[in-house]
Amino acid sequence: MAFLEIQNVSIAYDSKTVVKNVGFTVERGEIIVLLGASGDGKTSLLKGIGGFLPLKTGKINLEGNGLKDASEKLIPGHEKIRLVNQDFNLDDHHTVEENIRLKLLAFNKEYQLARIKTLLNLTGLNEVKDQKAILLSGGQKQRLAIARALADEPEVLLLDEPFNQLDFQTKSRISKHIKAYLKEHEIAAIMVTHNGVEAIEWGDKVVYLQKGKVKRMDAPMNFFEKPQSLIEASFFGKVNCLDLDGEKHYFRPSFFSDVTSRLFNQKIKANCVSKEFLGWYSAYTFSYEGQSFELNSTSDISELKEIYLKTFQLNA
Repeated sequence: MAFLEIQNVSIAYDSKTVVKNVGFTVERGEIIVLLGASGDGKTSLLKGIGGFLPLKTGKINLEGNGLKDASEKLIPGHEKIRLVNQDFNLDDHHTVEENIRLKLLAFNKEYQLARIKTLLNLTGLNEVKDQKAILLSGGQKQRLAIARALADEPEVLLLDEPFNQLDFQTKSRISKHIKAYLKEHEIAAIMVTHNGVEAIEWGDKVVYLQKGKVKRMDAPMNFFEKPQSLIEASFFGKVNCLDLDGEKHYFRPSFFSDVTSRLFNQKIKANCVSKEFLGWYSAYTFSYEGQSFELNSTSDISELKEIYLKTFQLNA
């Protein structure tokens, strides 16, 4: 029996069904990423799992027990599940520390102090702990919302694009700490994103939604290395396309070598036409029989003439 089971869940707004017979399981400490474009039902599904939207069909089980949906509860939500959504839901005129404490009123003072200290360190909010929430930046509010959600140690954490307002350095540091915390405490998590890089960094498994339906469920690296369609592939970064002998071949800018091998076996002769420095790597534009494509490398490949590609086939 799985820890959390989403079984044939459909969710509708008025007469429009936005989530259609979605099903998957989540184990303790497992992180599932819901990936898809805007309007594909990711946030609606997350709110349905959290008990904030009624289910048109299906059910959700936690440790074998069926959970009531929003239509069956006076107060929406579930005791063991916490949702961090994009409106943050903070108490604007309380300080950061008070915002966290408000979620801990059922516990004794010693536990409250210990929990607040842990969560301030985890989310990097110590320096603004005495500042009112209304004065925080968007990224700080986002981190405070996560701290509040984790305050009373939920068993499932639902995250709706939780790092989209953080700068690169803060996101890199904070997200690693939070992911490690979830793993250490075996908190199951479901995270919504449209960012394939984030899906690879976070997901034990990716559930790819398209028009409200599960299009594919797989390990993140399988999506990156073996995508099934161009739309799906584009979530995980740039894809080149070359017409080779009348057949389209697709490959990512990093899928090349200067020597042949079992994987890198598609040989072409091409010329470098430009180079763009992008920090830790450079993007090189090459020309092949009137077609251009991009290769990314940390070393200088501008003189490369014979290139061996690792290609894949895609549906439209």
